[in-house]
Amino acid sequence: MNKLFFVVVSAVLWASGGGLSSVIAQPFEAGRHYVAIEAPTGVPTDKVVVTEAFAYPCPACRAFLPVMTDWAASAPEYVEVERLPIVLRPSWEPFARAYYTAKVMGLGHEAHEMTFKALHDERRPFQSMRDIGALYEGLGVDADAFVQTSESFAVESQMGRNRTEVRRFGIRSTPSVIVQGKWRMNLGEFSSYQEMMRAVDVLIAQEAALLGLGTEAESAAP
Repeated sequence: MNKLFFVVVSAVLWASGGGLSSVIAQPFEAGRHYVAIEAPTGVPTDKVVVTEAFAYPCPACRAFLPVMTDWAASAPEYVEVERLPIVLRPSWEPFARAYYTAKVMGLGHEAHEMTFKALHDERRPFQSMRDIGALYEGLGVDADAFVQTSESFAVESQMGRNRTEVRRFGIRSTPSVIVQGKWRMNLGEFSSYQEMMRAVDVLIAQEAALLGLGTEAESAAP
């Protein structure tokens, strides 16, 4: 284990009451379980941002959905969860656009879950953006308005930012998790999604300690 990582995690876990046994129980290594993102930009100083990189057509992302949902519900107040739809193939582009369209129209987590369930649980076919908009009619959305919004400047701007972030984070598979724009989790090195999120917790504690966020972080800070 990287010595610096061991020292930082030791301080955080010891301050939170975990002691040495907690450190030994978290054998997460830089370069193996997570990798550093080169030249991170826009790193916040008042919160820790956890970015979930996903794709609606991805079966593994559907399996990860309840794990991420439960984790986010119990995350510390200083943690902000963001989503980043990934386009690894041309057929995924409409679903990334649909995510940002729903976001611009004020649709929340219910629409996010609904899209996954429609694709993977109900096996609904989607041939156009209007088909996706029709899915949200139960949430009070007009399908034609959805299509119009999907072509708006607001959505185009978010699609452009999306492409920049995907390149910067170096995401080549889904699901993936980024912590504070600095660390990308390596899913293949974990035995389960739950174990990966425990590693995310360790990195969050590390970043929170650096920023002096939260009671535990304040106790751990020098």
